[in-house]
Amino acid sequence: MFFQAVITVIHILSAVVWLGYVPSDIVLRRQINNSRGTSGEKNLISSYLILTNVAGIIGMSGLLFTGIILVSVIPYYFFFNFASNHWLAAKQVIMVVLIILVFAFLIPKAKKLRTTLNNEKLSKMPLSDQAHRDLKNLETIISIIDVLVLLNFLFAVTHRFLT
Repeated sequence: MFFQAVITVIHILSAVVWLGYVPSDIVLRRQINNSRGTSGEKNLISSYLILTNVAGIIGMSGLLFTGIILVSVIPYYFFFNFASNHWLAAKQVIMVVLIILVFAFLIPKAKKLRTTLNNEKLSKMPLSDQAHRDLKNLETIISIIDVLVLLNFLFAVTHRFLT
């Protein structure tokens, strides 16, 4: 019982980290857009990439591993079983979609943008148009991920009221 409680707390804290990223994402995007063409733009984008990476690692991996453990140890939870816990199965499907989005789209685009930033960081010139397009593509993917994370959170919070 104590083990399950500890895993549940870690699960919730991981969700808090991932959800806490959403407002910081909004603030950093606004700052990046306001600093376009200035000397601080590259540093803000670099900070944005670091924050995205750290929040994603803590949030996603924490939720994934603790979620798997919780489903394994709680006798009335199952993997992808829509008949017994439809809310949990929906969360699991969303998590699979999130994993695909992160590994197939977010990480490669973030690496490409990081490489561009590293190549252009020493230059006094503003960021290239291609780098701005890469940033917008990355922001689009992150927006989709943010919506899915919020949806997953809503499933977790409201399942007791809807069953």
